Amino acid sequence: MRIGIDIDNTLTDIKEKLEKAAYDYAISLGKKINLTKHEEDPYNDGNIYRKKYKFNDEELMFFLKNIQESIANNAKPRHFVVKALKLLKKQGNEIYIITARDYEFHDDPYLYSKNWLDKNKIVYDKIIVNARHKAGTCLENHIDVFIDDHFLNCKSVLDVGIPVIRIADKKSFEEYPNLISLSNWKSIYNYLMQINLNKILI
Repeated sequence: MRIGIDIDNTLTDIKEKLEKAAYDYAISLGKKINLTKHEEDPYNDGNIYRKKYKFNDEELMFFLKNIQESIANNAKPRHFVVKALKLLKKQGNEIYIITARDYEFHDDPYLYSKNWLDKNKIVYDKIIVNARHKAGTCLENHIDVFIDDHFLNCKSVLDVGIPVIRIADKKSFEEYPNLISLSNWKSIYNYLMQINLNKILI
């Protein structure tokens, strides 16, 4: 299989750190914030932070390029990620890293991503950056199954006929036809093994 995998909050789990950092940064700027329930960024371009924390263009750029990058660079892989991907690669699967990290908010999103993957010994065949529209990217690269944390990304990829696994805490699972939601990488690996077995049996 050719497996497409997001980085932030999929290979890592930095959502809470990012939210706290964004809140602290906004408070330091004197913003008056009235937070509502958690919302996802529909366009994968960071503008949810502009909406939630009232950042202007310059403030948003600073947050994404400096604060977010620092948190992402120092993030640890989720439990079992490194082993799972090594096993998948050894079994002949291809690993495509597909991230919305882009040149608008990062000097070199490719190197930014590659350095973290290599530092943490995560195996892969290809890195694709600037993938704000994950469904199109998955179609163009003939992805067989896609893994992401972002519900809207998962929904869009599923809607073009590509199987999707969403990694998410159980309390945040959204119901959507045929969307598989799992809470950890051991479960994801076991599910992928079942997909492979079914293909062999067919």
